[in-house]
Amino acid sequence: MVVSLSILSVFIVLSNLCVCLLVYLKKALRTNTNWLMVSLAVSDILTGGVLLPVYLTVTTVVTNYLVCLILLWGVANLCAVTCDRYIAILKPLEYPYRAPKILKRALILSWLLPIIYALLPLFWDTNADLKIHKAYMVCLEFFGVVVPYIFITFAYMRIFKQVQRSFTMKKNMESLRVHKSERRRISSDAKVAKVFSIVASAFLLCWLPIICITTADIINKYDEIPHALLIVSFFTIATSSLVNPLMYAFLKPDFKLAIRTCFRRGARTNTGSTIRSLPLASLTAVGTGGKYENSLTVPLEKTEDNSSKENSGSMENSFQCSINCK
Repeated sequence: MVVSLSILSVFIVLSNLCVCLLVYLKKALRTNTNWLMVSLAVSDILTGGVLLPVYLTVTTVVTNYLVCLILLWGVANLCAVTCDRYIAILKPLEYPYRAPKILKRALILSWLLPIIYALLPLFWDTNADLKIHKAYMVCLEFFGVVVPYIFITFAYMRIFKQVQRSFTMKKNMESLRVHKSERRRISSDAKVAKVFSIVASAFLLCWLPIICITTADIINKYDEIPHALLIVSFFTIATSSLVNPLMYAFLKPDFKLAIRTCFRRGARTNTGSTIRSLPLASLTAVGTGGKYENSLTVPLEKTEDNSSKENSGSMENSFQCSINCK
């Protein structure tokens, strides 16, 4: 289990780092939605690079706080992305004006609120026997898992209904020959909604073991949890953090275009290097093969001189002929 989770951790960190680098390097990807994706990718990097290794090696009170904090960061960032898509698709006219405010508030709340909530048990020294701690755990499961479940499910149900309406509008637009940009926007929104719905579905499925474990802990039946469920919960959390960048890379249109351009540039540089490494190219290169290049250019210069002389001679002959005729 340790080896497999370690391999998953490496893949999670590398794939989410690729998402962050693509947004950093490509100006076309620096949109409000993609900055929220970067925030989600950072939380996934913390899941793969910090949560899984620390929880597998050391189990202390600090580790429990860290696990709770990173998990809440992931849920909060996914809710922020869902909220952004909800407003973008259901209120497209208001979204361009509200997007900067949404970005700032979402980034602040998705990182600040989990810190505050995860550190609340410090006020009662994390004493699990106290009633306040049990109330805290109930609120943690309700506001940290159940409410995001309901919100994400409700949001994407509304989004898909709006996408269906948009498709019917798109068919009418095609019959009426409406402007192409509007049709492209509708199809792009549909593709983006498809991507985020897959991400949200992965979240809903992967967090089911966590809900079962947390519920059993609240009702004091933690000992009855099967050991296999605890192991599965690690893999589901890792899978949820790995699904996000893979979905962006394979399905989201702007990320697909950026990856294609990167591969094309890499292919061009490879072909350029192979051409330079050919013998003819090395002979014609300046410095090493200057003699060969000069030997190619000298006959051309001679032929140009001969042709110019022939042209001048023919002009002189024609001039003499015209004089004689006169």
